[in-house]
Amino acid sequence: MEKAYRLGEVEEIIAGMEQLAEVPDDIMESDEDYQIVISGWQVHIPELGLNLHEGIYCNYDEDEGGYLPDFAITVVKEEGQDEWIYYEQDGFLITLANYLHGKTNLDLGQLGQLSCFIRMPDGSLPAEE
Repeated sequence: MEKAYRLGEVEEIIAGMEQLAEVPDDIMESDEDYQIVISGWQVHIPELGLNLHEGIYCNYDEDEGGYLPDFAITVVKEEGQDEWIYYEQDGFLITLANYLHGKTNLDLGQLGQLSCFIRMPDGSLPAEE
């Protein structure tokens, strides 16, 4: 059975879900200068048909010979799509509000009340903490 959360509260809930750290991350985009790594799990918002991922923007460091984390981002994808449609350096709610600006009549408070679900790569839900 899926457990619905409120979008405005889900980041705090995710922070306490240790099993999400065990889900392998995905490389969303990579170039010789940077790499964007996103969570293998997602937050699904059925009403909007969108999925949110936590991510890290990494810069290539020649001294270290690899990519080093620079800043956290939130990535927006359409449901069922692999390609990202938007990302920014902010949390779920603010990133979503900025992406939807001018596309919907929902204000920040209304967005925070939307139902969402935490989904693992296989479509299942994580065990309750």
